[in-house]
Amino acid sequence: MFHLSPSRWLLQRRLQEAYYLIKEKGKAPSEAYLEVGFEDLSHFSFAFKKMYGVAPSRI
Repeated sequence: MFHLSPSRWLLQRRLQEAYYLIKEKGKAPSEAYLEVGFEDLSHFSFAFKKMYGVAPSRI
């Protein structure tokens, strides 16, 4: 239905929510990654940059 594996879909949804928190709510990436369920800031930054092409700190 979504053409993604469940883990990929969940990762994508968490990154979309993090983008919203950073851009619209003004949260710092160091706060947003915990709220969306990432355990490691570097993994979050890597995944975010891979999906959006820009580091979360640049949003």
